[in-house]
Amino acid sequence: MQAFIFCGKGSQLQPFSLAEVGNGATGLPKALLPIGNRPMIEYVLDWCDQADFKEINVVASTHDIDLISEALQSFMSLREQQFDLLSKALNASVHAHHLQRPKPIKFVSSKASTTGECLQKELLERITGDFALLPCDFVTDIPPQILIDQYRNRDSENIALTFYYKNNLENADKKQTTKQAFTVYSDNEGSDSQPVLLDVYPTEDVKKSKYLQIRTHLLWKYPNATVSTKLVNSFICFCAYELCQLLSDKKTEDDEKNDGDDDEAPAAKPNATAIKPSYFKNENELTKDRISCNKSLGKIFRDLARRSWQHSKSRETVGMFILPDVGTFIRANNLNAYTEANRFLLRIKAQTLATNAQTTTASASAIGADAIIGPDCTILERSNIKLSAVDAGCVIGNRCHIAGSILHANVTIEDEVTLENVIVGPNAVIGKKSKLTNCYVEGSFVVEARTVLKGETLTRMSLESEEESNDDEAISSDSGEDGDYPESYYDEDDDAFGDDDFFQR
Repeated sequence: MQAFIFCGKGSQLQPFSLAEVGNGATGLPKALLPIGNRPMIEYVLDWCDQADFKEINVVASTHDIDLISEALQSFMSLREQQFDLLSKALNASVHAHHLQRPKPIKFVSSKASTTGECLQKELLERITGDFALLPCDFVTDIPPQILIDQYRNRDSENIALTFYYKNNLENADKKQTTKQAFTVYSDNEGSDSQPVLLDVYPTEDVKKSKYLQIRTHLLWKYPNATVSTKLVNSFICFCAYELCQLLSDKKTEDDEKNDGDDDEAPAAKPNATAIKPSYFKNENELTKDRISCNKSLGKIFRDLARRSWQHSKSRETVGMFILPDVGTFIRANNLNAYTEANRFLLRIKAQTLATNAQTTTASASAIGADAIIGPDCTILERSNIKLSAVDAGCVIGNRCHIAGSILHANVTIEDEVTLENVIVGPNAVIGKKSKLTNCYVEGSFVVEARTVLKGETLTRMSLESEEESNDDEAISSDSGEDGDYPESYYDEDDDAFGDDDFFQR
């Protein structure tokens, strides 16, 4: 199975993500934002190594792909070193044949304006078998084998399997809550069939209309449908190779024959591809419906799910699996979830001492076991750090109190500063005797001394002409003209599920 990791722009992680290219942004590409002092994509790559995919592809826009590739060179080198050490240790062992070299990581530059267009026009030709679509921002302790086994044991008519999880995060910041949706699925209780995804309704549309309108045709085919608002799409999807034929925009021989016979018999032949998918129990025809891919992956799989009930002839279904509560799954796609992902890893590493050989720490300072301190940091006397991640090159002054916070690289904290639940961008400076609670500080921002703030986002103001401002608005629009990328290029949660006028038919 091949894996494709989509690296988003991270507009919901501003001001720390590089979501606005060319507008004086000081952040990093979303995939490189640190979680526990490691780029978040490294956790996804580690998870993929456990899954033993035959190939791992990192997909990002042309603006970000070089930065991501360069930042992951040390990670890729470490993978090879670890393999060499293990192979030497197991050289004379009878278990040496179980050792496999790490799978190659390829970097794919995309010029598409949406994830669906990227999949259809740039990735389908690379796919040679079953494949997995993954986001770059999830952290989990659920082993990938659970997902793989569920995919292998799916029903014969399932052409893809999507994974959902229950959002158990405490949303301290109401502005950064995870976007919810009304998910309609058939849990198929009392039968041998697996749950099937049927439809998705955006919460905003339901609130506007003040009621949830379920299609009658859906209820005819699935009378025991369930509607839930507690499930969140993980945007992890395992797909059968036959899905490529549905999404391909290239005409097959059967399509050309059907087009040529339009004058003689307009409706004589359906647009069907005569194949026998490997996962089908019986010989079936995979009906190739016309599916628009100029949209996000979330909308594409919603449209694929609708195929199971919106046609008179049976179509393939999209399976659904809810991740078990035995583990933790967090998508760091907004600032609140990003903070919780850091805390999750800090609690796991609570047994590891936070001190580092290259860190200068005063003897009177207290660093909790649930804190991570990067290299080349300086911490002066009587400072207290708990449940926080401090990246490399940070300087923390005397008598500072830092709790539940994230400090990016090269941050300067002056004397007697108190930070509680604060994210500070790289190269920022916090002035003396300041107290910040539930705040976000952009990189290179300077907080004046004795500043007291709560629940604020501090960003740098840039003076620009009116023409430049209009140009920036054009870049961040959804038009995607002249090779520019919209703000929600790869962020599925930024793109609400539209209904595409389905009710008007």
